[in-house]
Amino acid sequence: MCHSPLPDAHRSGVAGRHAGFTLLELLVVLVIAGTLMAVAYPRYQHAMAETRLSDGQAALMRLATRLERCHARSHSYQGCLDTPRLSAAGHFRITARLDANAYQLTATHDDTAVFSACRVLRLDARGRQQPVECW
Repeated sequence: MCHSPLPDAHRSGVAGRHAGFTLLELLVVLVIAGTLMAVAYPRYQHAMAETRLSDGQAALMRLATRLERCHARSHSYQGCLDTPRLSAAGHFRITARLDANAYQLTATHDDTAVFSACRVLRLDARGRQQPVECW
């Protein structure tokens, strides 16, 4: 025969050592991935909470603009708005108290996906935004 088999040293030598990963290499990769997740996940959660909060704020501002346009036409806030309703992304439930010369809009988030102090947002006819730290 023309071809001779490889010597035993080649079969179990260098080629055999690089066939997979060692346990230490896998552990190092897991530690690095865990560290990255420990840093990235809280930042992601914070960014998502800010996004949800801005959904509630934007809903209140849009409704306030609509109420002001209606008041300019009819000289009353009553009958200008149907509530309750949801914010554009559905994160907040919007309710309103309306009378002839004033209104108070309230956006309520029933989950824990926003900052605890900002689960209830309010905006009134004088432009007061509560709680102040959430605006």
